[in-house]
Amino acid sequence: MKPPRKSENELILGLVSISDRASKGVYDDRGIPELEAWCRKAITNPLTVHKRLIADERFDIEKTLRELVDIIGCDLILTTGGTGPSRRDVTPEATLAVGTREMPGFGEQMRAISGHFVPTAILSRQVAVLRETPDHAALIINLPGQPKAIAETLEGLKDESGKSVVNGIFAAVPYCIDLIGGPYIETDETVVKAFRPKSARRPNPEDAAKPAVSDMRTESAKPSAPAVRPFEAKDILMVTPRRAQTQPEAAVIWLHGMGVDNTDFAPFPDEILDFGGPVCRFVMPNAPVREISAHPGYPLRAWYDVRSDKIDDREDRLGIRETAAKVSLLIDSIEKTGVPRDRIFLGGFSQGAALALYAGLREERAIGGIIALSGYLPLAGSLFSEITPAGRRTPVFMAHGLFDSVISPVIAQRSAQVVKELNSAFLWQPFDMDHEICPDELSALSQFLRRLL
Repeated sequence: MKPPRKSENELILGLVSISDRASKGVYDDRGIPELEAWCRKAITNPLTVHKRLIADERFDIEKTLRELVDIIGCDLILTTGGTGPSRRDVTPEATLAVGTREMPGFGEQMRAISGHFVPTAILSRQVAVLRETPDHAALIINLPGQPKAIAETLEGLKDESGKSVVNGIFAAVPYCIDLIGGPYIETDETVVKAFRPKSARRPNPEDAAKPAVSDMRTESAKPSAPAVRPFEAKDILMVTPRRAQTQPEAAVIWLHGMGVDNTDFAPFPDEILDFGGPVCRFVMPNAPVREISAHPGYPLRAWYDVRSDKIDDREDRLGIRETAAKVSLLIDSIEKTGVPRDRIFLGGFSQGAALALYAGLREERAIGGIIALSGYLPLAGSLFSEITPAGRRTPVFMAHGLFDSVISPVIAQRSAQVVKELNSAFLWQPFDMDHEICPDELSALSQFLRRLL
């Protein structure tokens, strides 16, 4: 179950201005405002824009570009500044370092355009690259630092009648984005006309509305997507605090970690109560037994496959999405028993926490809250286009050990940054512990639940 972007052709755009003095506030940055104004004028797609103003430091530039592609999921990144021969100009070096493939034609054309205006265009070192991850790719282009030159480079040169004399680089960008799997970019042709081979152009809406002969089937004849099977009752453990003297105030769907089962957290409801939390009925499904690609020969319970020792490398997109769909069905089934949706929480530990974050932030209707202990955000780059309005306002409690030896604190903190940027009710708490649950964490979680209820 793959939630769509805000719209099918939404473009996620990164704009990066690189300047020592502007980043320190010595003067106002003009690069990002100029870039954003031009893009909103030229691109007719819905835009989500992520802006960064940073210094001429290679490490910061590389880190920013990786963040925009790998975590935020930008389709296109435009940088401005830092491309000259000065020793402080390191934007091309940083861009090439994060790129997986160079696109030399963009740099050649930019210098050709600027050469019509100034002979010093040959000193410019702008480059363009693709950065590709297992499930995403982006185009990164270095643009000139002067605001006037930005529009000239993107649009190209025109004569008095408006006819193009020298093509701007942006004419080729939409087709490049097509080829790397991004959204179909359309432009205002009075600004710049996107060029595509005839075979790559979308048909007119009127033509698209006419079904092809091969599609002249009734709806009932079309194959349907395979239905998601809900969790079976035998695989679900229901636990309430043994010492509870009142009826449960909420239901908590709890997802265990990899390699254990739902009985691992059977004492959890009582522990929450002991630390001042509410009386909660815990609904604990069991993950299926499967062989993990990273460690073949040792079948164990896991919510999805892990294909590498690096937990966020070559992620099991299909497995994550299918299991998240089952979790969503479980939420709906609990609601049908009479539990209000704002009193249904989704949480877990380790891989279970990862799945809780993934599924909860994509729920079409808000739930009471999301709890992620010692986990991370799977498929982080897709969240920016897939989080729902309900997911943006659902309270999230994410906690992690500063000495976690299973899921790196760096990965967890990076996940927290992504969620915090998109969720207005996010709480992050680190603790002095390994891959475990400590008393201070239990106390903080109990307070989180009590506050919301």
